[in-house]
Amino acid sequence: MLAIAARGPEAEIASTAPLLKRFAPAILIPVVWMVLQTFPLPSSLAHPIWSATSIALNDPLLPGRISLDPGATLRSLFLYLADVSLVVSTVILAKDRHRAETILFVLCAVTTFMSVEVLLGRLDLLAGMLPDASAPTSSFPAAAALATVANAALVARAIERHLHQQDIRNLASVPLWLGLLCGLFGIAAAVAAMASLARGTLLAAVGLGLTVIVFIAATRRLGFRSWPSAILFVVLVAIAGALAVQRLQSGDSGLLGLVSFAPEAAALAGRLLSDAPRLGIGVGTFALASRAYQDFGAAAVAVPPSSAVLIAIESGRLALVILAGFAAQLFFFTFRGAVRRGRDFFFASAAAAGVLLVFCESFLDASLLSPAVRIIVAVTIGLGLAQSAGRTSGLKR
Repeated sequence: MLAIAARGPEAEIASTAPLLKRFAPAILIPVVWMVLQTFPLPSSLAHPIWSATSIALNDPLLPGRISLDPGATLRSLFLYLADVSLVVSTVILAKDRHRAETILFVLCAVTTFMSVEVLLGRLDLLAGMLPDASAPTSSFPAAAALATVANAALVARAIERHLHQQDIRNLASVPLWLGLLCGLFGIAAAVAAMASLARGTLLAAVGLGLTVIVFIAATRRLGFRSWPSAILFVVLVAIAGALAVQRLQSGDSGLLGLVSFAPEAAALAGRLLSDAPRLGIGVGTFALASRAYQDFGAAAVAVPPSSAVLIAIESGRLALVILAGFAAQLFFFTFRGAVRRGRDFFFASAAAAGVLLVFCESFLDASLLSPAVRIIVAVTIGLGLAQSAGRTSGLKR
């Protein structure tokens, strides 16, 4: 896709380069860190297991690394580069408004279909024929959550297109009602799917995402510009923080207090988290490291309780702070782009809501490990970045 996008119109590619420069640190830091984890380093920085292995094998020249399995970290690097390539190619392709609309329609269709699949899986007639949506790393809860913001953007598109028609009093417009009904059906199916999976905390995160889209629409309608974004961000962080504190006070402490997971699996992750060095154990090495912490005779493969726990174990706790900063940068950029655009604000607003939703969900489950979810997230972000700058927003900058 990146190769196809690179052969597109030069104007689209030229406008993409300055946009991506803003996020160069966010793109390159994970690459540099994963490469560094695979390189031989001094013993003070390397994982302690390398020095112990060196003694056991009587091989003082055995090089130490941060990663327990450099090969697994290298494979994770290529997966990350594939995700980045998908974001970049989506940014290039979605510069055109008609292609951007097509991408939005596909996102709505795919995520809504996955939500409906969850509901169909609850029927006795189809029991066992569909994937288990309640699995720890299932993509269905995250897809349903992202379906809400994608379909909310579809509703916003239908209203925005109708308001730009000459006869806005014609409420019998077929495109208006088709967009409203399709979008509302997708939102209803997604909410029903999450409710059937008993994901109450995820529904709260979805509420935050939908609040972003509604607030952007209200802000544009009232004529406000940049300053409401700061107010919104503070309010959302305060609400999310209050929910997190309440959950932490009622359960475990730390990152594990935000997840609903089997006690034995959460305990295993807790041991890994407490023993993990400050530089992490290497991206992609959770499964290998968990074997040493599993109970004797355990046959099931260990699964991290949440993406945030996985990042803290494999990359170090500081990585969570850095990624939070990158998420805030991406949120502010897409939010500001949605507020400043003359038209087509719903693309960037969906991306802003999606970034907030994905950040919250990373503390709730491990759905971001699913390739399907990563594809949906990458396309959503690329779509929002491509449509964050338009003729109107570009003049105001």
